[in-house]
Amino acid sequence: MKRKLPILLLFCILLTGCWDQHLMKNAILVQILSYDLEDNDDFLLGVSIPIIEDPSGGAQALVQSETFSAVGLTPRDSRKKIAREISGTLDTSKNKLILFGEQMAATDIYPSLDVIWRDPRNSLGATLGIVEGKAVDLLKIKPKHKTNVSEYIQDALTSAEENTIVPNETIQTLASELLDPGEDVVLPYLKSNSKKSAIVVGLALMDERKYSGNLSPQDSTLLLLLKDKIGKYARFTTKVNDEEEFDINNYISFSVQQLKRKLKVQVNDGVVSVYLNLNVKINIEEYPKGDVPEQINRLNEVLSKELTTDADRVINTLQQANCDAFGIGRRLMAFHPKTWEMQDKKDYFKNVKFTTKVKVDVISHGIVM
Repeated sequence: MKRKLPILLLFCILLTGCWDQHLMKNAILVQILSYDLEDNDDFLLGVSIPIIEDPSGGAQALVQSETFSAVGLTPRDSRKKIAREISGTLDTSKNKLILFGEQMAATDIYPSLDVIWRDPRNSLGATLGIVEGKAVDLLKIKPKHKTNVSEYIQDALTSAEENTIVPNETIQTLASELLDPGEDVVLPYLKSNSKKSAIVVGLALMDERKYSGNLSPQDSTLLLLLKDKIGKYARFTTKVNDEEEFDINNYISFSVQQLKRKLKVQVNDGVVSVYLNLNVKINIEEYPKGDVPEQINRLNEVLSKELTTDADRVINTLQQANCDAFGIGRRLMAFHPKTWEMQDKKDYFKNVKFTTKVKVDVISHGIVM
């Protein structure tokens, strides 16, 4: 043992301690980041942090939220100012959401994300979203049924993903698409309502890295189906009758059960044509007029026509916003490189000729006739 003692002492001298400590007891966890532009073009950063309170006489802690904001030259500069207001170190390793106000998103979202990608401690699993008006205002809402704003908004986005209103994507999965000249991203579009709650109101369309338009919830669902993406549910309500006096009898509600999408890109004399066919099999969930079995053929025809018209409108909105959500440019690069070289890289998508067809088949209608 005496012989081993000098060796052990030598090891203790040679061994080094941890040079880069990040103690969680000193960390203030950030759950939401918001980016905005002030009227004078100053940068405004907002953060939402959890506040844990022990309710009197209760066994479970109550998690609430508190919002801090600061104006600075860059996100890092604003973050330094916020850090001076709190007793601890801001830690974004558990961040769940990054929200951009409309004005900020219309300029360019990439520079604000630069600091996220450079710091290895930042969370790459955070969800991106665009907020109507200022994003920092969404952090200040007070939902009655949930005290933690971050969990509340995240639950709203999860519900929207399940209902095929927004795609399931994170800052990590979107990184390559944001830098891809042949494809544009779509992001969740949120706003606060009169009840001081946050609601998902559809998709925000991006022209490269700039916000350029938005879609309603039902149009957002249709776009995701046209992109061959579907969540747990995909529900629609549309008009199929015109002759009834009682308005409720004019509408039908249905959910998509099966989906098959075909997209073909052709080039002829420099003109890019896209043929997009969508076949959906649906379940009738509500049809107040009844008699579905006797009207299946008519309903198939009417719904196919209506959804085809809606699809044309959605694609027209995409082209007005210059948002290549289908990645047509990426296909041109891969299969028609010479055509891609001749394209206007900024506005090529506006000149693409789309031929769209949606075919609907009713496969179930419940137990009621």
